[in-house]
Amino acid sequence: MTILRRALQSAAAAARANLLPGILLQCLMVVFLSAYVAHEGTRIFLAEVARVRQETGYLFAFVSYATAAALLPEILRIAFFQGGRPTRRNLWLFVTAAPAWGCLGIIVDFFYRCQTGWFGSGTGLMTILPKVLVDQLLFSPLISNPLTIAWFIWRDERFHSTAWRKIFRPGFYMDRIFPVQVSGWIIWIPGVALVYSMPPLLQIPVAVLIQAFWAMVFTTLGEARDKTL
Repeated sequence: MTILRRALQSAAAAARANLLPGILLQCLMVVFLSAYVAHEGTRIFLAEVARVRQETGYLFAFVSYATAAALLPEILRIAFFQGGRPTRRNLWLFVTAAPAWGCLGIIVDFFYRCQTGWFGSGTGLMTILPKVLVDQLLFSPLISNPLTIAWFIWRDERFHSTAWRKIFRPGFYMDRIFPVQVSGWIIWIPGVALVYSMPPLLQIPVAVLIQAFWAMVFTTLGEARDKTL
């Protein structure tokens, strides 16, 4: 219970730290939804994005995740927390985060294709519910979060082999992955339910905006933990 309480406290602190950019991303999401409903040009544009995604396949997944989770958070960090002044650290964080998030985008794209094959492409409750459960109880805690956390530990060790002693040790899952997973559940359980329930043309922009916010929370969790060590 203590571990769960600490994880919830860390998640709340990370969300508060990113409140302003989070509000901006939520506003952008509302704009997308409103424009989709009211503006024919927006629907045409999103249809074109969907066509490009279909034609480019996993390349689109890589670029969209790298943009949403590596580039956009750094832009928001500069705008909200650095007074509009970029630094070399922003470039370092982007360059070292983009490959990880981009590769995760490919994995997620493949997983979503599998989900469609397993449960169909409908937006009804009996389609959305098993997708959310498999996503958040299996894929996220066993694949996406462990891989992502391992990469960033390796990055923080300047890609030195000493990182593996931190990763392959007893208690690593409960110490490093579980707190992040709890934060992920808070954001992604409603997030993936929203994405899966959207019309196909809205799923891409909604997922990208949620991913951008999650990347900022994920980074804040890591930075806060490092300060306490």
